[in-house]
Amino acid sequence: MKKLIRLYFVFALVLSLHSYSDEEEPLDLIYQKLNALEQEIATLRGLVEENTYLIERYQELQQQRYLDLDKRLHDLLSDELEDLDNESLNTSNQSFSEEIDLYKKALELFNASRYSEALEAFRKLIIYFPEGNYSADAYFWSGELYLAQDLLEDARENYLVVTEEFNEHNRAPDSLYKLGVIERILLNEEAATSHFSKLIQEYPDTGAAELAKKSMETSIQESN
Repeated sequence: MKKLIRLYFVFALVLSLHSYSDEEEPLDLIYQKLNALEQEIATLRGLVEENTYLIERYQELQQQRYLDLDKRLHDLLSDELEDLDNESLNTSNQSFSEEIDLYKKALELFNASRYSEALEAFRKLIIYFPEGNYSADAYFWSGELYLAQDLLEDARENYLVVTEEFNEHNRAPDSLYKLGVIERILLNEEAATSHFSKLIQEYPDTGAAELAKKSMETSIQESN
């Protein structure tokens, strides 16, 4: 916008000088000024095209993220709920049974797209059972909930807890992948590549690592 304003005043100045000057300007000077204006216009056009590309790319990444969420997470939720039903039947530990019930409730709320209530349930799980069997899961699913609502910083914080405090948990690879996804959404390609590379190196035989490889390949193709 500032450049457009500047261009307007430069153009107006040229017209003003040409219109009101007592002596007619040499043609070569007029051509120089016109060339300068053309260069300004070309620069502005380039900036507009670049911004248009970035917006379109961001929209594509957003769409892909939602598709990824729909395809993978609902399958995970269904499997998780089925496993929890079996665990509830096979445990006699009262505390563990309460933890399972709260975790199951949170997942059911998530599956019903009742995100605020699901987040509250996961928060309770973390507070009431900080050393429980489902703490890492609660952080992971909290990250997914925030990501589904475009709250990227909150999502990142929860995924980081999983990767740093529960790095041997089976949620760690997916959390590391999602950290890369967030950086890519924010157009931080270097940070995204760092997360994906770490994922491939530390968890090479996981589905998340395969997704990271595909994501990096796509990024390389787009940059060429």
